[in-house]
Amino acid sequence: MDRASYHSVIVSVSLAGKGVSIYCSVSALNLSGLTKLPVLISPSLEEARRELVIGLEARRLLVMVASCTVEYSGRTGSHLGEGERLVIVKGDGCILVHRGRDYQPVNWQPSGCIIQAQASNGTLVLKAVRPSPLESLTLVVKDVQFLGTFLLQDDAEFVLHASEEEMQRAIILQPDVIEQGFKILDFEKKVPPGFVDVYGVDTEGNTVVIEIKKDPAGFPVIKQLLEYLKYLQAPPGKKLRPMIVAPSIAKGAQPALAKSGIEFKQLTLQKAVAILQKYARSDQQALKSWL
Repeated sequence: MDRASYHSVIVSVSLAGKGVSIYCSVSALNLSGLTKLPVLISPSLEEARRELVIGLEARRLLVMVASCTVEYSGRTGSHLGEGERLVIVKGDGCILVHRGRDYQPVNWQPSGCIIQAQASNGTLVLKAVRPSPLESLTLVVKDVQFLGTFLLQDDAEFVLHASEEEMQRAIILQPDVIEQGFKILDFEKKVPPGFVDVYGVDTEGNTVVIEIKKDPAGFPVIKQLLEYLKYLQAPPGKKLRPMIVAPSIAKGAQPALAKSGIEFKQLTLQKAVAILQKYARSDQQALKSWL
């Protein structure tokens, strides 16, 4: 075993009132000190407040299971009565409140919030304020079942894998992602060289011929679309609008794209996935209302 990468774990348990505090100290042999990461089981509200303050100041990840009410004030307003919930506070100042069901938080605030933990009238108050636009999320905690603070190391790059079929479906579900008023007439339209991904008309009746690529659009897709155009024609008095939809244009392909008269529309994989997720949620909500 590589001694430089060896870690020892020391766990000490101490009784504090009704609760149990577990401190996991992890030390590497090539480091001089120990880092204590507290995990509190059924702590008192004062114990929880102290650890929250320490964790917030250190910008740690905080995970708490607690019985609480939730109040939101801002662009609208909402109240969530008392219940047992999972509360997650991240080092960048975002906060999420989850119930014991559904994958989405029932309340949340984005990064950049100012978050404070205070004792008030026998309760623990956790308040997150977003400066702009001004919004606040206030949790009044009556009981804490679990509180953990963590230092996560995560520098990995996120790579999204999506297919051209998923990009095509996103356009079909939301045609105005191409442009306002765009109407789809067909998809996978057969032409002798292959299939046109999306075929439609704009608000002026011009024919829009779309080829989709999930990678940066380069010379091959330009050539492919030009071949398709040989077998297509617009109605009298109208024109063909060939268009490549992709996350970006490949290096060096911009001059050829401009010379060919082909338009480019950017559609990132993230945007396509977001559209699919939005409509998936709509389908789920419709199913729930029907049930």
